[in-house]
Amino acid sequence: MKQHSYWKQVNQKVLAKSLAELCYEQALSAQQESDQSYRVRLKSGVSYQFNAVLTIWDWLLIDEETIQMHQDGEKRTADDASQFFIDAAEDLKITASTLGNLLHELSNTLAADMTLLEKREGCTADDMAKLADEQLQCFLDGHPKAMVNKGRIGWGAQEFRAYGTESAASVRFLWLAVRRELTVNGHSEHWPWQQLLEESLTAEQVQLMEEVCREKEISWQDFIPLPVHPWQWQHHICQHYALQLTRGDIVLLGEFGDEYLPQVSLRTFSNLSRPQALHVKLPLTVLNTSCYRGIPGKYMQCGPALSQWVQNLCDRDEDLSTRGTGILQEVAGLHVPHPYHEQVQGTPYRYREMLGATWRQSPASHCAAGERHLLMAALLQKDSSGKSIVATLIERSGLSVEKWLEYLFDATVVPLYHLLSRYGIGLVAHSQNLTLVLTEDRVARVLLKDFQGDLRLAQGDFPERSDIPSSALQVLDQLPPNYIIHDLFTGHFVTVLRYLSSQLMLELNFPELKFYSVLAQVLRAYQKMAVAKNPLMAERFQCFDVFRAHIERVCINRVRLSQGYDDSAERPVPIVGGDLENPLWLSEQKPENEISKINTVSPTEV
Repeated sequence: MKQHSYWKQVNQKVLAKSLAELCYEQALSAQQESDQSYRVRLKSGVSYQFNAVLTIWDWLLIDEETIQMHQDGEKRTADDASQFFIDAAEDLKITASTLGNLLHELSNTLAADMTLLEKREGCTADDMAKLADEQLQCFLDGHPKAMVNKGRIGWGAQEFRAYGTESAASVRFLWLAVRRELTVNGHSEHWPWQQLLEESLTAEQVQLMEEVCREKEISWQDFIPLPVHPWQWQHHICQHYALQLTRGDIVLLGEFGDEYLPQVSLRTFSNLSRPQALHVKLPLTVLNTSCYRGIPGKYMQCGPALSQWVQNLCDRDEDLSTRGTGILQEVAGLHVPHPYHEQVQGTPYRYREMLGATWRQSPASHCAAGERHLLMAALLQKDSSGKSIVATLIERSGLSVEKWLEYLFDATVVPLYHLLSRYGIGLVAHSQNLTLVLTEDRVARVLLKDFQGDLRLAQGDFPERSDIPSSALQVLDQLPPNYIIHDLFTGHFVTVLRYLSSQLMLELNFPELKFYSVLAQVLRAYQKMAVAKNPLMAERFQCFDVFRAHIERVCINRVRLSQGYDDSAERPVPIVGGDLENPLWLSEQKPENEISKINTVSPTEV
């Protein structure tokens, strides 16, 4: 019976999220019937009715337990997410093929969510907040914006249990020796390949590997060591790279080294026995959230130099250094291009991203005594009673909600906005790309990561970044400022703060408009100080105007619905919908004494 209860809960949760995101992305329309009652009418003749609060983002915060399905004059509790997508298929304009694949992703997501629900049974938000970051990530729900965020097409139940983040099962890598001339690689001068090996292998394990290398006549002067995920090896590498394996250009050395724990991103792994050791990011050719989780080869040569350059910016820039902004540097990258697919123009991108690795600094290596690190995604995680980790941290800090948020915004949003305005650097800073460093349960600073496709440059004259590595300029996207600003608007405000502000409204009765008023005050204070030090920054702030009245609505779920699941040469690109009123602009339109009265909801109302 408990399993059936769990099944209903995870279905209701995904259904509520899907309704909310599809209405937000304007793929569906919800009509308000009373103060907090809304209805989505579908062409199939079915309608879904629910209680919700319309947030400042034109996004519905839906009470999942109130969703009812109306059909043929009858109504019943809606707890079947698959049936919802079948009912809405015509409205969503999706083909039968797309719907079938979507239902596949949905089934996998629901199964993973069931595991998480069982895992969190009896675990309070306070319990979770005390866990080490690496262990806590195995409790997290994942991206809130993606309707089906654990699709993992390509995996079955056995792989979910063995390699899924929620299972918290450790994994040991297989190691290959790859002939140097076959690779595209780059590494920091401080991290030679032998030292990278020692980050994953004990001295005894290194010796055992050396013995295997001698038996197979492998010399590290001619070869480079490369870890590979055991599933990736079994299902892709040993077949797709059979030519190189039979020639001896790629040699399987065997299973070696420490045990690693998959993080919430699925393909990034932390060292279980040595938390300060480098994280390892490996390609997994499974379709998850929006794309196949490979590793593009074009960033391998420039990754270490680029992340070192950004760290140097943080060290020499007063606004960043005083805030302690840091970079989880990618110290090495290695990619093995496929000999045939690289010759085919327009071949599916997943075939070009199958074999490689990135080594990245761990957050633990950046923390001093009295500090702890926490993935920003963890703030939103709730226990079975609805209490969130962010509410727990605020409570334990002894600070007011407003003061706690001031620390958060000064440590996270200000550095992101400064990098954008001063250097024309856009970072897609979603909640899995930001690691918070806490002292006494308040946010002290932020660690930034993931520059492989999530760092872009604004076009224009930015002499402050004139020393950027030339290898990075060759591969980084450069777009007009009005596009790059969405790395902050959409990548952070919509993707992170939208959910955080609504959670604090729901749980702590903290008005959304007050939330963005605090953010506006922190950003205005930063702007004032920046212009006082450098008057030219006033022009930059006009170029990157975060206080403009309207922003574009960027939609990710509609991309999958419209593009379907056919193989493509490039990763999916988001669709732009109708404009949104900017909450920062709204927060400055109301008198201070009115802000606390707007968009407030008590925890019992939703």
